[in-house]
Amino acid sequence: MKALASDFDGTLYFEDGIKENDQQAIVHFQKHHLFGLCTGRPLIGVQHYIKDCIQPDFYIVSSGACILDKECHVLYEQTISKEIMKAIYQQYHQKAEVSIQADFRIYTLMKDSKIPIAQTYVESIDCIGDEHIFGLSINAVHEQQAKQWTHNLNETYKEIIAFQNKEYIDIVKRGCSKGEAVKKLKELLHLDMVYGIGDSYNDIPMLESADCSFTFHDSPQIVQEKATHIVSSISEAIKMIED
Repeated sequence: MKALASDFDGTLYFEDGIKENDQQAIVHFQKHHLFGLCTGRPLIGVQHYIKDCIQPDFYIVSSGACILDKECHVLYEQTISKEIMKAIYQQYHQKAEVSIQADFRIYTLMKDSKIPIAQTYVESIDCIGDEHIFGLSINAVHEQQAKQWTHNLNETYKEIIAFQNKEYIDIVKRGCSKGEAVKKLKELLHLDMVYGIGDSYNDIPMLESADCSFTFHDSPQIVQEKATHIVSSISEAIKMIED
């Protein structure tokens, strides 16, 4: 059995939605193989955008901290402590917007959040439960700032790992990544081949861990160097897999 794990933002989903050619290729691919998401977003951050066009066979969410099957049953999860979550929030919340991924929701303490995903507003960080804290996301606004903060976070906190996703930073338990999750998925579902496709820095672990990987002509050069093939779309990648 083959499976294709796809990044969401900038790979499957764009400002004008999901490309029709990609949607058709995915539906055809799923007749004989598996297609799923591998994203830094939590589950709630993707469901609304795909509900009328794509039904994934699996979900790797929160940068690999959680794997779910097609019915959204948890197959695997890794969480961070509330103490670490609080420490990171306190360090960065006055510099940038920080959201917390927990209990399959996205929590924010900002009433006028700029993050374009449905979020749950809470007045205090103590309103968030102690369990199922998958990670945090920071909107650094600028890519260079995100790069610097990602480095600082990884140097300061040994319990977590931070991944840059353009101007955003995704933070999860150390040992988690899209790449580790792809390997875990292969084990859990007894897959013969796992393919990966993504467009940004946080996709690099997935591109390296997949048996075969794809990125795009306009992806950063370092991302292109990690992929097996350079393509223009998911539909082109699927054609190469099926040929």
